[in-house]
Amino acid sequence: MTCHNCQIVAKKFGKDRKGVQRFRCNACKKTFTEIQDRPLGTMRLSMEKALQVVQLLVEGVSIRSAERITGVEKKTILSLLERVGERCEMLLENLIRNVPVKDIQCDELWAYVQMKEKRRRARLSLLKRSATPIALLRLSAQANSFLAGI
Repeated sequence: MTCHNCQIVAKKFGKDRKGVQRFRCNACKKTFTEIQDRPLGTMRLSMEKALQVVQLLVEGVSIRSAERITGVEKKTILSLLERVGERCEMLLENLIRNVPVKDIQCDELWAYVQMKEKRRRARLSLLKRSATPIALLRLSAQANSFLAGI
């Protein structure tokens, strides 16, 4: 390990309270630690617990159920979900480029977002019934086989 200030090789100088190796430069007498890999950024969640939360969410468990099962707070689960989504997006941007797509199939899904009319009257709501179309795209068989080969 080299010193960040004077670029001279430093010697081991014990460990900090978390067990991370410390070093001390012989020239400038400054102490420093190794740069730790932090895949979760500033989150203080163990990788095992984060992996358990992500596995539960991938299996279709709700956020509140994942909170009850793992004991991790809801805000932490949402932050973890956002961070995992950002990392997946970065990975896909780097891996999938110039995919030749010949056919694109678009399906339409309608889902009620608000309550139905008789419930609305019961609660004296002034909002109108609405449905939101969600477009789902599915790549053709050629593109799917290409992505599976990556």
